[in-house]
Amino acid sequence: MQAATLPQFGDANAFEMTEIPMPRPAAGQLLVRVKAAGINPVDYKTRSGKGQAQRFTLPAILGWDIAGQIVDAGVGAHKFIPGDRVFGLSRFPEPANAYAQFAVVQEQEFARIPDNISDNVAGGTPLAALTAWEALYDHAQLQTGQRILIHAAAGGVGHIAVQLAHNTGAYVIGTASAQNHAYLRELGVDECIDYHNVQFEKETAPVDVVLDAMGGDTALRSLDIIKPGGIMVSLPSMFKDDPQLLAKAREKGVRVQWMFVRPSGERMEHIANLMASGKLQVKVDAAYPLREVAKAHQALESHHIHGKVVLIP
Repeated sequence: MQAATLPQFGDANAFEMTEIPMPRPAAGQLLVRVKAAGINPVDYKTRSGKGQAQRFTLPAILGWDIAGQIVDAGVGAHKFIPGDRVFGLSRFPEPANAYAQFAVVQEQEFARIPDNISDNVAGGTPLAALTAWEALYDHAQLQTGQRILIHAAAGGVGHIAVQLAHNTGAYVIGTASAQNHAYLRELGVDECIDYHNVQFEKETAPVDVVLDAMGGDTALRSLDIIKPGGIMVSLPSMFKDDPQLLAKAREKGVRVQWMFVRPSGERMEHIANLMASGKLQVKVDAAYPLREVAKAHQALESHHIHGKVVLIP
């Protein structure tokens, strides 16, 4: 089979297309023909030698988001049958080898793709949707009537978090470029803030929850508008346990929680049900053939993507 392999960590041009043996499923595993593999910021961070690079042995195959069709199943894998379309976050943070024509996945981490959802959309969903779900419900415990500020609201995690928060009955505030405001209002944002021209902390009434996808100065400023007893859930791992941030949070009487997303077939089933009913729409901004993996990484690193990027093996 063909795979995009990484012989050494480096820039987006480090990938090589290679022929490698077909994997075989062990007990509790599925062999999946990969129809679409989502790309996330952790992918290009890992490619550059950061992110989860310490978990990989070179040459490596990157990628964790997989949507595809089951070809074979190992002993004890009985939840699905060959031919089923499935999607999930595979093995994260351990290597999952998504950038290939076939991949072996853990059955319990996957769910069926709804009939009305394309492979491309399914491939772009798992990590971003599971991250938004865990941030809002596990950590923030978002409730109906609460106010939430979502940074980078038009991004991969952000546009999903907006919809989950809206479905919960929260008042949703989103920061994004002005050209994305109409789109965000369609998704359920009640109040849009153009972060290029507005200091959000001076224009926004206090909130119960902040979902921070930026870190740094944005995270520090966000603490100024969280109600005492509120929480900020922060995604960028490079700022984990930032002493300046923690000190200011203590001063303000708010909590800061960094998170690390986990695979879950059960949660993917909940997400699939929302997608099937139209209550959750995942936007794929760009799809590239596997051989153009370098272009796909460059596109995501440009930070001009609104939604998700997927590879098509």
